[in-house]
Order: sequence, then C-alpha cells, then structure tokens
Amino acid sequence: MRVWTVHVRPPDRNRPPRTLLVRDGFAFGAFLAPVLWFAANRLFALAALALAATVALGALLPPAAAAPLLLGLQLFIGFEARALQSWWLGLRGWRTEGVVMGRNEDAAFLTLASARPDLARLAA
Repeated sequence: MRVWTVHVRPPDRNRPPRTLLVRDGFAFGAFLAPVLWFAANRLFALAALALAATVALGALLPPAAAAPLLLGLQLFIGFEARALQSWWLGLRGWRTEGVVMGRNEDAAFLTLASARPDLARLAA
C-alpha cells in the first residue's frame, strides 16, 4: 500500500477550490532527471535550484569528487522530491488535509471519497 497526502487549494476569486493527491515515497523520475521532474510538476524554482547546484558542483570540483557528490545529490532529491512538492504546495496556499492509503492513485482517491466526500468532489 502506498501513502498519499491530500492537499486542498482554498477557493480564490479567480480559481475554484481543488484537491490534489501527492504520493509519499521515493520519486524515481526525480532521481534520474531532477530538473525535468521538478519542471514537469510545476516546481520551477526547485528545478532552477537543482540545475544551479548540479552546475556548481560540476564546475567547482574535480571530476573524481564531483561524481559521487552529484550521485548523492540526486539520491537525496529522489528521496525528498515529493516532500519538497508538498512543501511547495504549502507555500502556494494549499492546505494538507489528511493522509490516505491505496495501491494506486485511484484506490487512494476511493479511500478519500469514502472518508471525505466533500474533498473528493473538489478533485473531480
């Protein structure tokens, strides 16, 4: 079973409220290509920060030292990418409303719908 956090964007004058599920755990895509993963999830500042850190490590350190540090950075990003996504949503005004479990996103959504139908309606 996978764990999903439930995030809710409160209503705004320009946008209706919305619910989003963010899976907890290792993000393999963020490990392989952190900049692309951050950009695909609309985390552009984090994508720029990851790119700047990669370029700085590659430029400032000799290749023998840069390679393991870059691998370590990518491993760290893989483990923390979804937590960073949740944190970034919080900065943009989204509230964390709860945690649900499910085999996949659909099963987690059904769990959410049975426990909190009001939030499930916002996700549709």
